Amino acid sequence: MAKTDFYDRKGELRLLRDKYSNLSTGEMLVIYGRRRVGKTELVKQFLEIVQENSLYFYVDLIEKKGILGSISSAILEQLKETVIFGGFDDFFKYIEKKSENGKFVIIIDEFQRFLDIAPEFITMLQNYWDSKLKHKQLLIILVGSSIGMMQKITSSKAGALYGRVTKIKVSPFNYHDFREMFKELSEEEKIMLFSVFGGTPFYLEKVKKISGNIHGVIEELMLKKGAELYEEPKNLLEYENVRVHSKYNAILSSIAAGKEILKEIQDFTGIESNIMPAYIDKLDNLLDLVKRNDPLLGKERLGRYAIKDNFFRFWYKFVFSNQTALNLGNIKAVSSLIKENLNAYVGLIFEDIVKELLILYLNKRIKGNEINFENIGSWWNRSGDEVDIVAYNNKTKKIIVGEVKWRSNQVDSDIIEEILRKSRLINFKGEYQLLLVSKSGFTKECIRRMDELNVIYLTLNDISKLYDDADK
Repeated sequence: MAKTDFYDRKGELRLLRDKYSNLSTGEMLVIYGRRRVGKTELVKQFLEIVQENSLYFYVDLIEKKGILGSISSAILEQLKETVIFGGFDDFFKYIEKKSENGKFVIIIDEFQRFLDIAPEFITMLQNYWDSKLKHKQLLIILVGSSIGMMQKITSSKAGALYGRVTKIKVSPFNYHDFREMFKELSEEEKIMLFSVFGGTPFYLEKVKKISGNIHGVIEELMLKKGAELYEEPKNLLEYENVRVHSKYNAILSSIAAGKEILKEIQDFTGIESNIMPAYIDKLDNLLDLVKRNDPLLGKERLGRYAIKDNFFRFWYKFVFSNQTALNLGNIKAVSSLIKENLNAYVGLIFEDIVKELLILYLNKRIKGNEINFENIGSWWNRSGDEVDIVAYNNKTKKIIVGEVKWRSNQVDSDIIEEILRKSRLINFKGEYQLLLVSKSGFTKECIRRMDELNVIYLTLNDISKLYDDADK
């Protein structure tokens, strides 16, 4: 397998390494996640650790005989052994023998394809595992990109491998990990790229190959005819065998357009209330694309839905909703629309980036103030009042109340008075610590007032340094 740059995944790689180091009896792992998140690169890195004590093979969309041939080819290439398999039974006997003389690792990539090509392979794996393989020093790693099919095999009680595997979910990078790929950029450029393309390694590798500003990258990868990521979200739905694409597209585009309450989504899409929960559930648990947020210390019935992945959030807001113009070749009009609205869009993701920073500094100090909370989120009420960041600790009776501003002009002192007003609306009895974050800094009067009230205030330079220092 070709060598490519590898970023982060330290925790997942450490887990695999520990499983191998402590292997005394059989262990079966499932590594799953959406396509493009870097599962294969993760196991490739692990293979470099175990080296000759391992076998990797990729399940192609071919017939059973072709699969047996590809396994034989993989063994010849990686283990320098010539073997011919008459059936899967011969293959499992071979694996049993290989694991008799010490630790052995076998990795099967795109494992879920056996459901369609040769479901008997999964049943035979179960039988051999229960009777023989689990007693060997054998580590079996099953890698799958179709979350739904992997869940069917491993999580459903009717699934052949139910109760036999340890599952490792590989998710897109968070902002802290994303930064490792773009160290050469300014913090503002990093935030804007992350807001648009999210943390999926495959997309980010495409981004790294294109020079120019954010708008040029968007145009090249998403807007131009034949752009590499133009139909990526649609392809994901097809890969997961999701039916009724129109309904999922309608839900995602409605959320991207700001219809975040269930009733608003129903009105926007025309999907009946009795079947809407099933679609939402699939977008959440199967595709890992949608989440529900409730107002922290507020009323749960005011919950809102959001698209979790930044790339999908951006695509459904600006690309999907403008496909007619793009198909007509009117890239300029769509690009102008994006330029007009990008800062407002990035501002929402900037709030999440600040929340992630606070989590990184949990039980540490930011500008001399200890960060200690047991829950973090946002707050809002029916009257339209909103607080970007609320982080509280019931044990210490302390709460952080914060506002995050992604603006081109400095923040003035009127924002302080607004935070004070809204903080009185939150149902929490205890000590309040105010937090204010501004992309473009603060006026002198605002700084004077914040110092007077002992407000924690952060500029983009502060955010950059704090993220840089987080691992020290």
